[in-house]
Amino acid sequence: MTLQEIQTAIDALSLDDIKQLRLYLGQREAQLRPGRGKTPQERIRLLHEAAAEIREGLTQEQLNEMTAAMNTKYIEDAAT
Repeated sequence: MTLQEIQTAIDALSLDDIKQLRLYLGQREAQLRPGRGKTPQERIRLLHEAAAEIREGLTQEQLNEMTAAMNTKYIEDAAT
């Protein structure tokens, strides 16, 4: 289904259906952009949770290698 087809279908909706669609779209956007509309503290908490998921299952040595590789690449790119 194309965006134009979706827009045409929306044009046929009742006011109540449009209100329900608006709620659904807001929920969908929140799923796709979890930090939007959150306080800075909530966004920081989400970042910490994401970082914990990334670290899960990795050894300290692997984390050190990843950090060193990212820092080295950044420094090399920044120097050019």
